[in-house]
Amino acid sequence: MIKVTIVRHNNLIQSLEISGHADSGPKGHDLVCAAVSAIITGGANAIPNKANYNIKLESGYALIEMKNTDEESNKVLNTVWVMLKTVEESYPQHIKILDREN
Repeated sequence: MIKVTIVRHNNLIQSLEISGHADSGPKGHDLVCAAVSAIITGGANAIPNKANYNIKLESGYALIEMKNTDEESNKVLNTVWVMLKTVEESYPQHIKILDREN
């Protein structure tokens, strides 16, 4: 199962961490894994002020962590969150999102 942890402060996303594998299909044919990978990679690439973020993308793990509050980049992260929630609604047995306020 893919686990997503989103931490917010004053309704701004401070960090977004993804770990695990969906195991919804054979390696290379797992649609849930492909969707999550595309969402997080596209989101990381779309962040306009990358200097304000610690970004780590690896197989089975991703972290986007805010160093300084940046509302423009936070709009990108909220879009990532909405897209991940859409995947979770369709495949709840393969992805779980924990969203908490810090």
